[in-house]
Amino acid sequence: MKRRFAAAELTYSARRDHNGTHTPMAARRHLPVLQNAPSPAPATPASEADEAPPWHWIPLGSVVSVLAYALLAQGAVALSVKLLATVYPPHATAAQIASIRASNRGAALTELAAGMVPVAALLASVGLGGYFIGRYGARTNARHGTLSGLVTAALFWLVTGRLTAMLLMVPLAMATGWGAARAGTWVRDRDAG
Repeated sequence: MKRRFAAAELTYSARRDHNGTHTPMAARRHLPVLQNAPSPAPATPASEADEAPPWHWIPLGSVVSVLAYALLAQGAVALSVKLLATVYPPHATAAQIASIRASNRGAALTELAAGMVPVAALLASVGLGGYFIGRYGARTNARHGTLSGLVTAALFWLVTGRLTAMLLMVPLAMATGWGAARAGTWVRDRDAG
């Protein structure tokens, strides 16, 4: 019995080489045990030096504007279609549209109103982005809302196919962003002090 145990011990502590002789294995090495470090001190509140610079809020406001416009655009297009359906029959040909325009003077105003609904949705979304910047940006001012409106309008100008008409939206979006950021900073300052 002792012999059998010794043979089993030999197989674990030695290995056979290509000649069939037993050679001892190197001693097992163990990983070091890491000591648990004491937990770090609790984090202190962020100071103004640790906050993001105010210009970081410009692309954040543009993202808010794009997301808001993505939500508002569906309703704006549906409203535009309903406005146009009050004047024009569905699947109207170009000749039918021309005859309706000639006989109905209100058709041009309806087309203008239907075209202004998406514009109003864009300006509302830019205003929301500007307000977000002014209200929640720590050291932001109306200039940052204006630049966010510029970035958003320029982005939509590049994406749309009506480049000339959309280019007119850039100053309107900048003015909307400025006004909304002013309102946001006013609310922020009022709540702070």
